[in-house]
Amino acid sequence: MEVIKNLLIRFRQSGVLLFIGFLLIIYIAFGFVYFQQSLKQKDLEEQVAQISGIVAKPLADKEELQEDYDEVNSALTLITDSSDAIAKIVGIAEKNGIDVSPDSDKLIVPSAAVREEQVGGGTYQVFSFKNISVQGDYDNVMAFISDLDLGETQKTMVLTRITINQIEIKVEGEEETEGEGETEGEEEVEISTRIEANATLDVDLYTKL
Repeated sequence: MEVIKNLLIRFRQSGVLLFIGFLLIIYIAFGFVYFQQSLKQKDLEEQVAQISGIVAKPLADKEELQEDYDEVNSALTLITDSSDAIAKIVGIAEKNGIDVSPDSDKLIVPSAAVREEQVGGGTYQVFSFKNISVQGDYDNVMAFISDLDLGETQKTMVLTRITINQIEIKVEGEEETEGEGETEGEEEVEISTRIEANATLDVDLYTKL
């Protein structure tokens, strides 16, 4: 009889422990689900905020769109000779500090292939330049590329391909120094570095037919 009582007591204790364990498992499971839902809710709130910011931006009105259209159309000048198209690229390079003198070989613009292309409802003449080579001070080269890419000088100029290499150039300069233990007029060689870049570009210039 005593043995049975002991077994019943142990069974009750085990049952209580199992029940408590079961409750803990349920509690942890619900906590994990709640945590996951909180993360999803946060993500949704961020997405809603981003979309709201986009929707809140005013759309361009008809007059602004017409002004942009007229501005691009005015930039579509009539060019009949490839040399005129090359002159536009040379002018943009010179404007941004590139040495465009023929002897420097800092800017090499090959002849363009000419084609016709339909954009929207219109047909345009396209001067397509492949493998334009430009070299110079890094900032100047990047300014030239940015000008072409953004259409700052020529809105109908489209940059279609680019590769850039950065070069570190060592420059030796000489300066005279005087001091104790040194021969008067002794020259010291000072070495400095500057960053240059060379780039290869493909550019399309859209013009009127």
